[in-house]
Amino acid sequence: MTTTEFEHIVLLIRPQMMRLALAFFHNEEDAEDAVQDVLFKMWKRRWNPEDDIKALAITATKNQCVSMARKQQLRQHQSVDEVAEYSMDDNETDQNLITIEQNKLVEHAIGKLTRSEQRIIRMTFEQGLDAKEISIITGIHVNSVRSMISMARKKLITLLKPQSL
Repeated sequence: MTTTEFEHIVLLIRPQMMRLALAFFHNEEDAEDAVQDVLFKMWKRRWNPEDDIKALAITATKNQCVSMARKQQLRQHQSVDEVAEYSMDDNETDQNLITIEQNKLVEHAIGKLTRSEQRIIRMTFEQGLDAKEISIITGIHVNSVRSMISMARKKLITLLKPQSL
């Protein structure tokens, strides 16, 4: 692929890549980073003009967004743990420990869901995405996404219910 061909293709597919990344992040800076990373990888790989470059670029953008979001979540969890370690006084300590324990229980319960349910729940609660945005990112019909969210919530409620003695 020549530089001219690549530039022409980028002009055609970049707006769609940006829309997808913006729907995922709701943040132009992160969306721009994701698209730039994908375009750089596309240039390095030098795809053949016969490939369905648009489909590859959209899939690569979706995967890049998920990867970046995971890295951001890891950084946030680490920084929250560090802040919690240094900023607790005696009254806050008990409440923070309870919150940490509750978060562990929720994470454990989420871990018992299927992979697709885990992904949908995490996108809903951790990233704050709605069913339509999740549908765009995953390629799953919006009604199916809503159904998956509802079923996963019901499973979580069951898993988190205190056991009767």
